[in-house]
Amino acid sequence: MTSGNLQTLWRKLLKNLLVVMVGLLLAIMMAQVVMRYGFNNSLIWAEEICRYLLIWMSMLALLFAYERGEIASVRIALYALPRRAAYLFAIIGNTLAASLCFLLVYYGFKYAMIAGTQPIPALRFVFSDLFGEAAVPVPVMFWVYAVLPVGIGLLGVRIALEAISYIRAARGTISLTDHHNGYGDGHT
Repeated sequence: MTSGNLQTLWRKLLKNLLVVMVGLLLAIMMAQVVMRYGFNNSLIWAEEICRYLLIWMSMLALLFAYERGEIASVRIALYALPRRAAYLFAIIGNTLAASLCFLLVYYGFKYAMIAGTQPIPALRFVFSDLFGEAAVPVPVMFWVYAVLPVGIGLLGVRIALEAISYIRAARGTISLTDHHNGYGDGHT
């Protein structure tokens, strides 16, 4: 399997996961509305679970926002430079950005390990309603806190791959502007 096919597969899996998460979020919120206004009885766990789903969706969708150019950047400065200088600064910038992402992954997991030992309160209610008080162990807050290193890690890999595509493109004749517009060997 080539790296392009692997990247496409990961993209499809991530999009499908996001679609499932959106569907789950909508189903839980609809059930909450029906329970609250139809039966005058609220699901005490619904809002917390939806909050966690929304956080996970935001961090995972960060990768797609980056690829679509929806994250703030100042590329106009790069476009004003000569071709070789523009690629050099783009490579340096992406390398520094990817390094920061990987540093955040390290400290994000470190924090999740330290602070994420208590059970997720909303799931404690759900699991006790479904299975009884001591039937199933409740997942811990680590899974909520792990969203930062997972999302930032995916972004860091994407930025590093873009830096590699800049290195390859710098050897040729394509300008950085054309590379960003899809005429290079990478796409953003």
